[in-house]
Amino acid sequence: MWFRIRNIAGLERALIGVRAKCNLTQADIAEKLHVDRTTVIRMENGSNKNMARFVNAFSVAGYDLIAVPRNAVVTVETAETPEQDVLASQP
Repeated sequence: MWFRIRNIAGLERALIGVRAKCNLTQADIAEKLHVDRTTVIRMENGSNKNMARFVNAFSVAGYDLIAVPRNAVVTVETAETPEQDVLASQP
């Protein structure tokens, strides 16, 4: 499973998806990050302004962020138009 992150909504989907895939609760993530559970909630609902700015900084420059498992083998090809971008991920 991989995620393309172009905006804060993509980051929200990625965080929620990865957490679900790993069977982790918001409390589990909060404990590992040494933060309050409410911080994780804000991260997942897009209300963390710093995270939004971080993602948008790449987006305005024409870049996407890609979240892949650490054990994935990734190949990226640049297409002539963004709609044609290809990302292949193999476990």
